Amino acid sequence: MSLFLDNLWIWFVLTFVVGLCCWIWFLCDQKGRNLVIAILAPILTLVLGLTLYYGVDTDRKSIIRMIDALIAAVEADDYKAVCQFISPNAVDIQILAEAQMNLVSISEGKYHDLEIEITSAAPTRTAKVRFGSIFHWKSKVPIDGMFIEQPIPDIVRFEIELVKTKDKSWQLTDNFQFFPLRNFQ
Repeated sequence: MSLFLDNLWIWFVLTFVVGLCCWIWFLCDQKGRNLVIAILAPILTLVLGLTLYYGVDTDRKSIIRMIDALIAAVEADDYKAVCQFISPNAVDIQILAEAQMNLVSISEGKYHDLEIEITSAAPTRTAKVRFGSIFHWKSKVPIDGMFIEQPIPDIVRFEIELVKTKDKSWQLTDNFQFFPLRNFQ
């Protein structure tokens, strides 16, 4: 079911297939009585698809919104906003975030290759999320005696675990790893 709720492209393909089938059906009908159905069926399929895609909130969509908002908070250099996305039990991540945000500022961050695995076997819903990230950073404090004023791009692979809270939002847990892949310097 999440295939139809999380992927908009499937509805365009389905609308095309329904439209093609209806058009063939209309052309094969000797009396041409099915024109209204041939026109309305693909339109209704597309309306249903758009309604389901934009109207139903899934865990995957809320995780993507959470990651987008977290990146925006990091780019704004707002530690309090970043802490809203960290579980109160994840003290190590709070300390890491504060230490890193005191050292560097990130001017631009983007993610790619997003993989989300949602598990509901535990009493609380969790999600394992893996993605690559490209971000540009500069230093707030001297590194090896000098400031880095021009933003430096870096590529990092993140593997994080999220937990769903009572208010249906997602937060980072202490199960957080990152792997620097390449520095463009």
